[in-house]
Amino acid sequence: MKNFYFFLTYVFLIISCSDNKEASIIEDSKEDVQDNNPHNDEEKACIITNKDGLLIIEGESFSLNGSWRVVEDEKASGNQYIEYFGANSYQQQNLAHEIEVKFFVDKAATYLVRWYMRQPLDAEGDKSNDIWIYFPNDIGLIKKDNNDFTLTAYEKFVSRDIWHTSGYKEGEGEFTYGGAINYGHNKSSWMRVRFPSAGEYTLKVCARSQYLQLDKFVLSAGISDSDAGTNSKTLTEAKKCE
Repeated sequence: MKNFYFFLTYVFLIISCSDNKEASIIEDSKEDVQDNNPHNDEEKACIITNKDGLLIIEGESFSLNGSWRVVEDEKASGNQYIEYFGANSYQQQNLAHEIEVKFFVDKAATYLVRWYMRQPLDAEGDKSNDIWIYFPNDIGLIKKDNNDFTLTAYEKFVSRDIWHTSGYKEGEGEFTYGGAINYGHNKSSWMRVRFPSAGEYTLKVCARSQYLQLDKFVLSAGISDSDAGTNSKTLTEAKKCE
């Protein structure tokens, strides 16, 4: 009889250990599933998108190549801007210094293209104030002879830093809202971009003038240029995550 009790105790211990081991395996399996969950917030894919009539693209969001660098500055949106420190490339694009960024628009629309830029303190007049710009698939537009004219290649995009022009003291210069296409190095025209449908698009920039300081692009639709400049000054990118 005594041996029988010992036998029952032995069987109970084996079953108990087996249950604990199985429970441990189940819990470990749950943790593995949770760690590999593609919907985990930290693993969501995010892309820049439009919000309230504005599509803001920070300079530091570009995939940088060549002689571009990110610079820390409390005057810049998000406390960062990008600067081109290579040689001037006035006549044609040097693709070694081409950068790009992808973004999403939620519906077909035409946006005005502007930016916030700044010239370095020691820049001469109209130096360090332009880039080459292009929207792939030829969706960029300007007005030419009062008609829409499609931009099929890189064009010069330029503006002036009003703080630099007025002679600001070092450390006081804000980034200036502006920007237009200087087509054929002649007449300037505001640039627009016509997105034919909702979806993902790309903006390409190629370096043109040394020491240009680029804070952010501001694309606007359905609001005035004045409101776009005012509303975007303290805003940064909106993002769509999946």
